[in-house]
Amino acid sequence: MTSEAVTFDAANDDVVQCPYPHYRKMRDEAPVLEMDGALLGRHGERLFAVSRHEDVKRILHDPTTFSSEFGSSAANASPELRARMKEVYANGWPNVSTMLTEDPPSHTRYRRLVSLAFTPRRVALLEPDIRRICEELVDGFEQAPRVDFLEKFAVPLPIAAVATILQVPDTRRADFKKWADSSVAAIGRIISDDERIAAETDIVEQQHYFVSELEKRRADPQDDFLTDLLNAQLPPDDDGVDGEPLNIPEMLSIIRQIQVAGSETTASLLNDLAVQLAQHPEEWDKLKADPDRAGKVVEEGLRWASPNQGLFRIVREDTEVAGTAIPKGSTIWVMYGSADHDDRVFDDPEAFIPDRERLNSHIAFGHGIHFCLGAALARLETVIALKVLASRIDTMSVVEPDSLRYGSSFILRGLEHVELDVTYQ
Repeated sequence: MTSEAVTFDAANDDVVQCPYPHYRKMRDEAPVLEMDGALLGRHGERLFAVSRHEDVKRILHDPTTFSSEFGSSAANASPELRARMKEVYANGWPNVSTMLTEDPPSHTRYRRLVSLAFTPRRVALLEPDIRRICEELVDGFEQAPRVDFLEKFAVPLPIAAVATILQVPDTRRADFKKWADSSVAAIGRIISDDERIAAETDIVEQQHYFVSELEKRRADPQDDFLTDLLNAQLPPDDDGVDGEPLNIPEMLSIIRQIQVAGSETTASLLNDLAVQLAQHPEEWDKLKADPDRAGKVVEEGLRWASPNQGLFRIVREDTEVAGTAIPKGSTIWVMYGSADHDDRVFDDPEAFIPDRERLNSHIAFGHGIHFCLGAALARLETVIALKVLASRIDTMSVVEPDSLRYGSSFILRGLEHVELDVTYQ
């Protein structure tokens, strides 16, 4: 079912700033909407956007029909840009596909090997560090009545948390943030060729740093994530999945994915939560009175904000979604952000309601075999952050709420600036 009256321009600023009315129109009138692939950086591809919760979940549960081998989420590079990028890559290691853009059995191998290093125990052990980081960041507000929340809290918290996992020292935190920014610079947005080259150059710099760190662990093993990643190996004949240790390019790819997933999207979630709680003071008061509500508030924030608005899938065989025939070889944009605002699942989806029914039906972390490996870390960081903020801040309001703006990426949705007026307890 499609409708010629329905269009979706991901580059239109009105859509970028508030996509939800557009998502609703798609869900109601064209739940499978054929689009010009070039609008989403997929030049020359036949592309369908799938917007309903039920259909999105079905696609994510069927990796055989809907493959994750979609390549990069950046716009396709011109021949000239590819030649320039090749020169940059010659100084580093190959960019290989691992967890995000692989299907079983190779995805199964990566997932199991990384799970041996990124364990629930290792995440749980971070709780005191995350609490300390949150306390230090609020101390950094210095009781000022106006706070740049994005710069002073939302961005540095996840950067510091992931840097702690990867044992990046304080002296390299500025580089670590630069590398994280460069890793997402081209995701879901159009940047100039020179900006793309600068970003790829930063990524090669990051590769050299972590290769050096991995070699240090090889010579002198530590009780840390990098050592566990280096030594991870599956038992022989484990369901026929290759259990060979990860090689250097594979480890670099995984480190980069953890860095991006653990920093950019968590920062966006924190910013959106700060705005929602400032604009719903009754919810802030409830959280101050009962800090254990933080878990509910975080889940509603994930649903409402969906920092990852969606990813692609490649159709491996002729199929049908919501009555629309989709031919083999097509690209599907799986719209997490729309699915999490589907009123077929969530009552009054545009409202921020932590006590809503079916709260955990959101798919902000994806679903199925590609469910986000860092979900537990993101939840831990955000819950602790809210508890610390609720214990230290009495009231908060958004400075010039009409000036809030989201960045141009149609995949990674995040506010560009959040400034709060606050009073302290």
